[in-house]
Amino acid sequence: MIRKVNLKCASYKELATLKTDKKINLIYGLNGSGKSTFSEYMRKIGYADEKFANCSIETDNVENKSELSLDEKILVYNQKWVKEAFYENPTLKGIFSLSKGNADAKKKIDLANQEKEKLEKLTTEKEKDKEESRLSFENKKLKVVDSIWKIKTDYTGGERVTDQFFKGLKSKETLFNHVLGISKSTTTLLKTIEDIKEELQVLLDKNATKIENLSNVQIKNLTEDEIILLKKEITGSKNSTFSTLLDNLQNSDWVNSGLKYIEKQTEPAHCPFCQQKIDKQHLLDELKSCFDKSYEQDKLKLQHIYDNYKRQIDSISIDASFEQNNLLKEFSSKYESAFEKLKSSLNRNLDIIKEKISTPSKPITLNLVITELTSLNEVIKSANDKINDFNAKIDQKDLTIKELEELFWKNIRLQYDVIITNYQAEKSLFDKEKKDFDSEISRIKTEIDKQVKIIAEQSKLVSTNIDEAVISINNRLIELGIDSFKIEKYDKGKAEYKLVRSEESEDNIFESLSEGEKIIISFLYFIEECRGKDDSKTADKKKIVVIDDPISSLSHIYVFNVAELVKSEFIKDNLYKWEQIFILTHSLYFFRELVDPKKFSKKTTNLYRILKSQNGSKIISMEANEIQNDYQMYWSIVNNKDNQPALIANCMRNIIEYFFGFIENNELSNVFQKKEFKDKVQYQAFYRYINRESHSDNVNIYDMKEFDYDSFQEAFRKVFTLAGYEEHYDKMIKIGINDQNC
Repeated sequence: MIRKVNLKCASYKELATLKTDKKINLIYGLNGSGKSTFSEYMRKIGYADEKFANCSIETDNVENKSELSLDEKILVYNQKWVKEAFYENPTLKGIFSLSKGNADAKKKIDLANQEKEKLEKLTTEKEKDKEESRLSFENKKLKVVDSIWKIKTDYTGGERVTDQFFKGLKSKETLFNHVLGISKSTTTLLKTIEDIKEELQVLLDKNATKIENLSNVQIKNLTEDEIILLKKEITGSKNSTFSTLLDNLQNSDWVNSGLKYIEKQTEPAHCPFCQQKIDKQHLLDELKSCFDKSYEQDKLKLQHIYDNYKRQIDSISIDASFEQNNLLKEFSSKYESAFEKLKSSLNRNLDIIKEKISTPSKPITLNLVITELTSLNEVIKSANDKINDFNAKIDQKDLTIKELEELFWKNIRLQYDVIITNYQAEKSLFDKEKKDFDSEISRIKTEIDKQVKIIAEQSKLVSTNIDEAVISINNRLIELGIDSFKIEKYDKGKAEYKLVRSEESEDNIFESLSEGEKIIISFLYFIEECRGKDDSKTADKKKIVVIDDPISSLSHIYVFNVAELVKSEFIKDNLYKWEQIFILTHSLYFFRELVDPKKFSKKTTNLYRILKSQNGSKIISMEANEIQNDYQMYWSIVNNKDNQPALIANCMRNIIEYFFGFIENNELSNVFQKKEFKDKVQYQAFYRYINRESHSDNVNIYDMKEFDYDSFQEAFRKVFTLAGYEEHYDKMIKIGINDQNC
């Protein structure tokens, strides 16, 4: 079945498409609108014709949608076909039909054909369902593809370092397939995308070099002697007069401090302890004798310990690498915390030593800092591990970048896991549906093959002849009241017909027939050709029938008869015989006979209209209630200034003849003789054209070079106004306005 006819040739200046999903397709168009081009293209499908190089069809053919299936063929009735069949050949090719004696085989063939048609219809429905399933899945897939494309916008462009990971991923589809092909990681990834970007930033820096390892913090422990000294109770001499008193007081540090106050005093001096007048020099000598040389030496050693410890603390400074180097920033906070804890513990020990100096007699023990030192050096070790890893990567930069790229895409895969997992579920469901559809379609086609086999087997059992076609055509001629000629066998061996008159014996009488008779006999022959076969051996094919204006030059009685013939043969009871029907006509009367708006069914039939303007021909859909009569159609053409000038002018003349034919004829003559019309120079071209006696010379309007739509329309309106029918004009001028935007 044909789904689309695409035309771009002759009057179809721009691509025009007839899109159909129905068996019956009825097309209305005025003469010259493009109907003949349509039918002739359909007749030439399958043949190389340069004229139709830009035209095409779309079909249900699974193997090639731009061609018919091998079991389909197109039969076209148009003037070119009539010329080839009747004018160029003295005899007509025989049409084979089944003999009446093979009724049983014929019945089986008909039943098989009907079953085959039902199965083919079912196949089409399944193919349609399959296509809808595919489109639904493709829409879902498109949303996923668009979602994943956001990766491209997030990580490429500008100076983004990850841009290099997208080489070759320039389209949405390639990026989608790339991400879909990445296996989901089952372990925790060692680096985030931000980590990867930071590392890339360093690696891709033109000045990137290896980084020196950081030094561990060293703390020199006190010597054994220093530890003992800090624990020692440092007191005065035992040989002094005051030694016994000092022992009793158990506070030599207090007495030692008093010496400073005595030394600072002038005569008369006072005791720093009791504030009584004293002999300064005598008291100094006695007190100093309490603190011998060893005491002073111990104090000096304490000061030395303090100074060394302080210098060691001052030598430990925070390393700026953790803050300045991007590679180490992750350790910065932990490093600063560990450093501050160590520094704080050391300073507390320094305060303890200072306290010992102030009170030498008091034993002290320093706090251990091994825990704080170990914590700090562990941070430094972690930083050095990363530095070593980075230095190794500098040595193998290309390999490192490749590893980072793999890690980047694994991160992306995890980031889009929900979207991808849902898509894969939808894909599995779609694949199953497709498999089910394919299986069902294959099963149905197997059943179709069975019916084809039945048809072929039964066809072998029957004999064929051309007699039935002869009898059928002659009977139809008599039914139409034509008995002046008939059709006879010409040569049984060659299976040919010829036309004969009862009183004449000439070889070819077709050219002597009237135009109406030619159309009748040619169309009857075409019907038989559609019903029969080309020869007695080949199997029937599914037939697509195209009929282009079979009523041209016929009287109204014949138009009615041909319309009834078309309906009974192609549209009503015998519709199952035909794969598809296309009927084109210029006659609204014939069109209305085929389409009864009250009984019209959208289930089986599509209606179309071919419109032609200065921009070319186009095909539009139409509704049954849009069908107008001839008079209305003339108005719709006149009201569209885009139609061809000759067509507009001719329709104006037809309207005037139609309308004024219902009233007295002299009324029209009176209009043209009125001063308001006769004296208007701009009306004269219109007047000369309207008053032509014959319609055959309407093409001369082009030779006059005088057609101006506005001037003709103004004169056309004036005719109705001067005759007193302005109200009728105002009503009719609105017809077809909406169609101008189609």
